[in-house]
Amino acid sequence: MGLSDNPYVTAENGHGDLGNIAGGLAIITGGASGIGFALAEASIRRGLHPVLVDIQDDNLTAATGKLEAAANEAGVSVFGWKTDVSSLDSVEALKGAIRERYPNTPVSLLACNAGVGSGGGVLTGSNRDWEFCFAVNVMGVIHCIRTFVPDMLEQGAPGSVTATASQDGLCAGQNVYGVTKQACIALMEGLHQELQGRLTSHVLCPQVTATNIVGSERYRPERFGGPSQLSPAYQTFMDRFKSEGVPPSEVADNVFNAMQTGTFYIMSEAEQDPGYIRLQVETRMNSILNGERPFRPRSPWHTEIFSPRR
Repeated sequence: MGLSDNPYVTAENGHGDLGNIAGGLAIITGGASGIGFALAEASIRRGLHPVLVDIQDDNLTAATGKLEAAANEAGVSVFGWKTDVSSLDSVEALKGAIRERYPNTPVSLLACNAGVGSGGGVLTGSNRDWEFCFAVNVMGVIHCIRTFVPDMLEQGAPGSVTATASQDGLCAGQNVYGVTKQACIALMEGLHQELQGRLTSHVLCPQVTATNIVGSERYRPERFGGPSQLSPAYQTFMDRFKSEGVPPSEVADNVFNAMQTGTFYIMSEAEQDPGYIRLQVETRMNSILNGERPFRPRSPWHTEIFSPRR
């Protein structure tokens, strides 16, 4: 069966006209910075009320303040709420706060974007590393989906569910982070089948993006070992990651384009490295189909960014 005959490769997973979801809420986890903040900005431009969800109070206050002028001009409101997505109780408290603030407004977008980049290797990562990454990157998405999607289905209004995975979820599996991102993609694939077109669903798989994700250790909760300070060398790497990565605004636009066209796997590639995500997917699939060992092709751009010698 060719792609043109596949009922899932159609615009039916898209809204066609994003004006259909204007006026609703856009709940965005990890919304105070990076891709999440860019999604909030893009939501405002499309007439949605962004609900910024983040674990850091100071970042949340700053982010909502930055959005207020644009929101007022667009005739929408901005709401911020501190939430630890790894805690179901915290996510349920978020739901209660949203219901109180917006009792009659439908949720038009649930963007499960919060994520952490910690973990180390399969053998070198500690039990707490595994627990921390899975708690945020997988269970955080599960908590939000199970808390909000049933209500989105009942409200009878058009809506979309997105999750931020990574290109690491599409390539041959590697390290703790990559394993969690493969799980995130599988989760969204399963959700897509269950939704049966009642809501659109999409999974974002970006390349290196100018965000704070590589500094996640600063916000590790105590139950997962607590926060740690970054070394000067690692701080330099984090600065390079943010300065040379893809602008979050570009990634956010790719998400809304996918919501319009129906694209499920959003392979948000970098102009500096065209075709690399597709190459990783092709390499992995060929290894599976041809009985070969797992392999991830190298990217000169990635190697340069991650090089400890710079």
